[in-house]
Amino acid sequence: MNDQIETLLREHDPASGKMLTTFDRAHILHAAAASRGNARQMKVMVAFATTLLLLIVSAFVLRPQHHDETPRQVQYATPGGTRIVWTLDPKFRM
Repeated sequence: MNDQIETLLREHDPASGKMLTTFDRAHILHAAAASRGNARQMKVMVAFATTLLLLIVSAFVLRPQHHDETPRQVQYATPGGTRIVWTLDPKFRM
């Protein structure tokens, strides 16, 4: 099976019997160097993004929790003059 595929690839190879010019070689080397540079740049960008994400997450996780310990009041007054005041205890848990 592999021999058949290899034979087909060799028979239909558009570059069969052709030689690379100096320009083609230079173009290939330039493209390879550019792809290496792009890979390096991508690694730096991923490292920077990961560091930034960790800093943001740690800022939200480690920030001091501010609990309002003062009781709050809800006041309601009726048109007839009756006044109702509820005091809400922030320490109350159900």
